[in-house]
Amino acid sequence: MAGQDIQLHDTTLRDGARPAGRALPVDDRLAVARCLDGLGVGFIEGGRPGAAEDTEFFRRAAGELRLASAVLVARGVVRAPGASAATDPRTRELLAAGTPVVTLAAVSDSRRVERAPGTNLAENLAAVGGTVRHLVRAGRRVLLDAEHFFDGHRANREYALEVVRTAAEAGAETVVLCDGDGGRPADEVGAVVSDTLYGTGVELGVHCRGGAGRAVAGSVAAVAAGARQVRGTVSGYGWRRDADLLSVAAHLIVTRGAAALSGGSAALGAAVAESAGRAVEVVSWQVGAESAGGDRSRSSASVLLRVDGVATAATASGGGAVEALDRAVHRALDPVLPGVRQLRLTGHLARVPAGHAGTAGTAGTAGTAGTARVVASFADGDGRLDTVGVAADTGAAFLQALLEAVRRLTARERHGDGRTADRGPSAAHGPTLTEPTLTGTD
Repeated sequence: MAGQDIQLHDTTLRDGARPAGRALPVDDRLAVARCLDGLGVGFIEGGRPGAAEDTEFFRRAAGELRLASAVLVARGVVRAPGASAATDPRTRELLAAGTPVVTLAAVSDSRRVERAPGTNLAENLAAVGGTVRHLVRAGRRVLLDAEHFFDGHRANREYALEVVRTAAEAGAETVVLCDGDGGRPADEVGAVVSDTLYGTGVELGVHCRGGAGRAVAGSVAAVAAGARQVRGTVSGYGWRRDADLLSVAAHLIVTRGAAALSGGSAALGAAVAESAGRAVEVVSWQVGAESAGGDRSRSSASVLLRVDGVATAATASGGGAVEALDRAVHRALDPVLPGVRQLRLTGHLARVPAGHAGTAGTAGTAGTAGTARVVASFADGDGRLDTVGVAADTGAAFLQALLEAVRRLTARERHGDGRTADRGPSAAHGPTLTEPTLTGTD
């Protein structure tokens, strides 16, 4: 897996423009396509020829859009039941778009095929094979989008696999397994991708959807199981909460060493890798109270971390939970990341929703309802660094803020920059791109 080239297929111009109020005029589409090309994605799906604005976009793109690393893609569907691909209007529109690559949507869930009028299981396979074959003969690279594949695999595995085989045998270079309604658990996505790869030997991609990071988690699991292409949108924009391709790329680059860009373009990969710093993962942590004599008490903290995969642990005491955690993390990290020694906590502000157990300076109860937010300020030599952590309790939130500061500090050291300008808070996304970010009790 390490170093493997993973193709990113962006559908922002189609899925990202579908929600109400997000329609993109042709000029904006061309501008977005240029930005996507600059990021280094491999494929840019421009829309479906036949719709007026989509047809105009492809017409203008042919003369105005010069892509350095990406390939423009037109999307369509397999021929109508009983028709010929050579005479089917939708297939002709795909060819007229003039893109070197086309994506064909096909139903892979046998139950949906059986409910559709005018077709049956055998006819659906014939439509898949016939349309792919016709487009390949016309000089197009074909990617098949196997719609509702995960539902179909569960209901009728053999038929779902046969759709994949039929497309590949007709000349499709990649079959993308689509989670139509979204929200599939990551372990199930990985298992289905693995089974499909084993059962067909076909090069696979995945298109996951779902909020709360599920689309990203499913995409990463699919790659771990052998998928070579990931579809999604920038920042996850889309009508069904598509996978955020930037987050997917970051996960793959940092945690797996994958080249998550096609065409050899490494602009985004280098930026993500350089900004990532050292990989510090929280394995477990705990905060408790200890007697300081008389009626006084202090907080004690223990942490178990992994730095670039190597475990390191420490315990420490402090006047409160945040101080104890800060000292414990330093004791664990300073010997292996000497640059972290200059990072000194100068203050923190905790905000806890009403009714939530966690309070500033006191660890809350992990898993209780509500979300704690900690803004932490650090001195890092001659400059200042502010970070934000958001989690179920103040202890976990502070750990996020602290390790985000560590990540940014070590990333800066990669650039050889020894100073940090005075700056305001920036949102922390956790210490690493490894899930789960935090496990433990407080």
